[in-house]
Amino acid sequence: MLLGGDGATAAPLQSLLQSLPVARSPVARSAPPACALFRRTGRSLQDPGAQNEHDVRRRDAVGRPRSASSRSAPRLASRGSISAHDPSSISDIQRRILRSEQARSAVAATFEWHGGCERRGMSIPVLIVGAGPTGMTAALELSRLGIPVRLIEKVPAPPPAAAPPPERSRAIGVQARTLELMEMRGLSEEMLRIGHPTAGVSVYGGGKRLFHLDFSHIDSRYHYLLFISQMETERILREAIEKLGVAIERGVELVGFEQDARTSDPSPVKATLRHPDGRLEQAQAPWLIDAEGAHSAVRATLDLHFEGRTMDETYALGDLHVDGDLAEDDFHIFSTEYGFMGLFPLGHRRFRIIAGVPPSKVRKDAAPAMADLQAIYDERSPVPGRFSDLRWASWFRINSRMVPHLRVGRVLLGGDAAHIHSPAAGQGMNTGIQDMINLAWKLALVIQGQAPEALLDTYEQERVPVARYVLRKTERITDLMTSRRPVVRGLLRHLAPSLGGVRPLQRIVPFRISQVAIAYRRSPLSAHHGRAGRLRAGDRVPDLPVLSLVGHGDAWQERRLFGLLDPSRFTLLVVHPEASDAASVDWCEAVRPWPAIRVVGIAPLSDDAARARFHAIFGRSRGVLLVRPDGYVGFVGDKSASARHLESYCRRWLRTWQEARALQQQAALG
Repeated sequence: MLLGGDGATAAPLQSLLQSLPVARSPVARSAPPACALFRRTGRSLQDPGAQNEHDVRRRDAVGRPRSASSRSAPRLASRGSISAHDPSSISDIQRRILRSEQARSAVAATFEWHGGCERRGMSIPVLIVGAGPTGMTAALELSRLGIPVRLIEKVPAPPPAAAPPPERSRAIGVQARTLELMEMRGLSEEMLRIGHPTAGVSVYGGGKRLFHLDFSHIDSRYHYLLFISQMETERILREAIEKLGVAIERGVELVGFEQDARTSDPSPVKATLRHPDGRLEQAQAPWLIDAEGAHSAVRATLDLHFEGRTMDETYALGDLHVDGDLAEDDFHIFSTEYGFMGLFPLGHRRFRIIAGVPPSKVRKDAAPAMADLQAIYDERSPVPGRFSDLRWASWFRINSRMVPHLRVGRVLLGGDAAHIHSPAAGQGMNTGIQDMINLAWKLALVIQGQAPEALLDTYEQERVPVARYVLRKTERITDLMTSRRPVVRGLLRHLAPSLGGVRPLQRIVPFRISQVAIAYRRSPLSAHHGRAGRLRAGDRVPDLPVLSLVGHGDAWQERRLFGLLDPSRFTLLVVHPEASDAASVDWCEAVRPWPAIRVVGIAPLSDDAARARFHAIFGRSRGVLLVRPDGYVGFVGDKSASARHLESYCRRWLRTWQEARALQQQAALG
C-alpha cells in the first residue's frame, strides 16, 4: 500500500509505521532544506569580485572543476556555488582521476548548513529512487555540482561470495550526443575502450541488402553508434559517483510517499523506505527524482497516466556468438515476410539478436533455445551465419508509453519511469541520461538560490517533446519493419534501394538517430536576438577548433570548443569574426552580477576550411552566445543590442549574487 501524494495519507500504513521500529535518516553535514542557500565554508556571498577570472582550474574525471594548485578538497568560487571551469583540453580532462581522499571529503569540506535546521530532522536536498543509468546520472550531475544526494535501489546487492550474475544487458547502444556529454565529464574514454563502434546500419529484405546508412555523416567526432553492455555503462557511472562520495543504498525500496505543496516545510516530501531487514524508515527531502523504471511506484502514487500501447508481437532476445560473413562494423536489420530480426555487434563476434516470434512459437515455460534462434536466423537472413555460446535469452513485449508531465510539485520524473518505447534505433537509455543532464543543473541552481524555481518548469517543457518525438518515430520504424502485409513488404523492397541513395537522407537520418539533432528552439529558455550564423538559441553547440581567450586574458590559444564549455555553469561565448577584432563591450563586467556565468572569447583559425566552418556556424559579425551547462545555447545576441537583451535574459532566469545573499540571510533568520 502506498501513501498518497499531495498531502494525502493512507491510515492503515500510518498505523503500521507507528508500531514498527523506524530508522531515521542519517544526519549529513551537507544537507540543507530547499529554502536554505549553500555557502562556502568560511566565506559568504559578500564579495562579487572575489573570484579571479584568471584562475586556472581543471576538470576531474567526472567533470567537476578543481584548483590547479591545491591538493585539498575541491572548493567553490566565493561568488557562488558553481565554480569556474578551466581551459584545459578534453584529452587532459579524460586522464585526470579524482583522488579518493578528495572524493570522500569533497561535499563535507565544501558546504555547511544554514537555516536553523534541527539535526534530528535534517534531510538531504535530493532523494533519487532507482540506481540505473538514469538515476546514477542524476546522482553524478548533482553531486559534482555540490548538491548532496541519497540514491536508493530496491534490487538488493548480491551476497559477497556469490558468483557474478550472468550478463543480461538491456540497453546496449550509446549515441553520439551521449558520448559528447560523457566526454565533458571525463567518462567517454572508458566507454570507447570497452565498447564496439559501428559505422552504419544495413537493412535487408527479399533475400538481399536493400540499403545502407552511413554514420560518418554525423556532425560529431563520434560518427558511429557505440555498442556497450548496460552493465558496463552502469559500472562506469557507479565508479564516477563513488569518487564523489555517493554510495548506492541497495535493497532499499520506496513503498510510499507524500508531499504537501501548501506547507512551509522546507522538506515537503515525506518518503517511507523499506530496508533489506524489513525495517521501515521515514525519510524527508526537499526534492525527489523518480528514476525507478517502467514499474515506478512514484508514478503510480502520483496517478500519472502512462499513455500509450503494448505492441502485439512477442520478441526473442539473446546474446550469442556468430561465425560467418555477418559484418561487425554494421548493425543489421532484417524485414521479411516471416517477421522482423535485428543483430547488433558487441565485439569479438558476439551479437545481440532481437526477433519477432509468432504467438504459436512462444514457449511460456522456457526461454528461447539456441536452436530456435538459429532457425529464425536461417529463415530470415541471406547472410550465412552459425550460432554458438548462447549466454542468455528471454522473451519480451514492446511497450510504447509516456507520462504527460515530468514534474508534480517537488517530484521530478525521468528515464523509463517517464517514457518507454521500442528498442528501435537505440534511443531509450540515451534519452534517460539526457533527461537528467537537462534537469540536474537547473535543480542545482534552484537549490543553491541562484535561480528561481520557474527554471525547473523548463525541464518538462523541453524534455516532454523529445520523449514524444522518440515514441512516435520508434513506433513508426517498428510498425514498418515488423509488418507482414504484402503491400508494405513490396513497397519496402522496391523503394528502399532508391531511398538509400538519396544524399539528404544519408545525412538527416543518422543525424537524428544519433540525438545530435535534439534542440530546444521553442523552449522559453531559448532567446534569439539575431545573428547571421546557422546556430540558434536552443541548438546544441557543435565541437570545432577555435582560437580562445578566457576572461580578460590577452593571449589567443588554439582549442577545441568542447574544451571551453563548462558543464558546471553557463559559458558566455563572445564571438570575434577575427582574432584581431576587439569586443565593444566588457562582457566580464556585464555578467559580473551573476556568479553562474563564465566568459570566453572565440575566433576562427587562420586555416581556410576551419574559418569557413566557424563563419557558417557563428556568422561574420560580433555577437554573444550564452551556452547552458548542458551544452545548448540559451541566448543569442548580435552586436547591436546584445548587452541589453542579455541582461534582461539573466534577470529572468538567474539571480544576482546580491539576491542570492539576501535569500541566504532570510533563510538564516528562519
